[in-house]
Amino acid sequence: MAIGTVASRVTGFLRLVMLGAVLGVGDVRQAFDLSNTMPNTLYDLLIGGVLASTLVPVLVQARAKDQDETYVQRLLTFVLLSLTALTALTMIAAPWLVRLYNGTTQTAQLDLTVTWARFFLPQILFYGVSATVGAVLNSRDRFAAPVWAPVLNNVVAIATLVMFVVVSEPRTVTPAGMSTSQKVVLGVGTTLGVVAMTAALLPSLRASGFRWAFRLDLRGMGLRHLGRLAAWTFVYVAATQLALLVLTRLATTVGQFPQYNIAYQVWQLPYAVVAVSVITALLPRMSRHAAQERLDLMRSDLDRGLRLSAMLLIPAALGLLVLGQQVAVALFAHGQTTYAQAEHIGSVLAVFGLGLLPFSIYQVQSRAFYAVGDTKTPALVQVFVSTAMVLVDLTLSALLPAHARIYGLAAGLVAANCLGAIVTTTLVRRRFGSSRATGTQTDPASQRTMTGALTRMTFAGLVGAATAVAAAAILAPVLPTGWTGAAFVVTLAGVTDLVIYWAVLRLLGVGEARKATL
Repeated sequence: MAIGTVASRVTGFLRLVMLGAVLGVGDVRQAFDLSNTMPNTLYDLLIGGVLASTLVPVLVQARAKDQDETYVQRLLTFVLLSLTALTALTMIAAPWLVRLYNGTTQTAQLDLTVTWARFFLPQILFYGVSATVGAVLNSRDRFAAPVWAPVLNNVVAIATLVMFVVVSEPRTVTPAGMSTSQKVVLGVGTTLGVVAMTAALLPSLRASGFRWAFRLDLRGMGLRHLGRLAAWTFVYVAATQLALLVLTRLATTVGQFPQYNIAYQVWQLPYAVVAVSVITALLPRMSRHAAQERLDLMRSDLDRGLRLSAMLLIPAALGLLVLGQQVAVALFAHGQTTYAQAEHIGSVLAVFGLGLLPFSIYQVQSRAFYAVGDTKTPALVQVFVSTAMVLVDLTLSALLPAHARIYGLAAGLVAANCLGAIVTTTLVRRRFGSSRATGTQTDPASQRTMTGALTRMTFAGLVGAATAVAAAAILAPVLPTGWTGAAFVVTLAGVTDLVIYWAVLRLLGVGEARKATL
């Protein structure tokens, strides 16, 4: 799964780099990002993320009763009908939605955003189907297709950008100056990538033994029970969407949404490779143990997932903190994106680095509640997290000058997820017991508390990060200025960081490092 996720994120990175080179970070990019964010947001926050967490335990229970094929047939029918209606409504409401999220007053940018939104909003249907099919495959312990399918989406999107360059005249595009062919190529091609990603899941679904049948007898699928679970999911979504609405309006008002969005996507890479892979494998396993009322085994699964995630994410988080600018320059200082704009993105990325581990801890621990069918607790925690994020965003936006507002928005995300990690840690301990790693009498390191393990990993990470800073300081003056020099710095300093980090982990006796080495 991690290899598939890496392939997906590498191709996604190439897509992101090409977007920066082709569209830059100006008004056209803001129109593209905002219009493409609307269906993505519904997928990530409602269907692809939270709803999938709700569905997997239900599907596991249905499979245990040998009722999963009938249930999935009804579920897919329900998803198709409801999301088709939702897609149609959002396309009609596209102008209102764009003006709700976009704080700019530039008419040309708003019109371009509305045009692209109508091309992109049909993605909601395909994201919903792919998320539902992915949840079905996960419940059947088939993980390959869902993590590899996004690669196809990225390949189609990259081909679309190449075609856009071919039809682009003039090369420098503006919202008012874009031709119809340019708008259509980006609009149709981007959505076709999502269609291809969805279609790629169907062979694996068929190979799992599932056979599709359109069923309107929805009474037997337990909609009332699913509705009770989904009710709290909608609370979660409402809280998250409110925070996103405030953030996008604050960022678009000063024309900084593309920079924020680019830095956020880079920041998400380590989380996606590590934590999402852990969550994907962990949730069905925890759900089965919860169904068997083996909370001790479920807690053991959660502890292992947290320790593995932390061991891999700590060096990534500190690496982004100390090498964020060099990373952004190496990736984005091309074409329409200048060196100074890339450095700006890197500074935001460095702020985001502080929140990588808390965000991942928060997300992983939330799945423990979904595993026992509790959607209320994560929803209430998210209300608290989103409220904190909105308050920090509004306060810092009022205090900081316009050009620095983006740093306040990044700090709001970091602060909110730190609170989320603290709250979920407290609630998990109360609900499922203290956090101790499972181990044997002959392996005392594996029996230490989670806090002790995180402390040792953090110390090792700080030593590695300090070494990376020293390496960058030595290398930067003797390398050429520009993306090539930044790429060399990131590569050499990053490798040094990882080597030192791993060595210190071994010296401190961190069990996960010893097992991974063996």
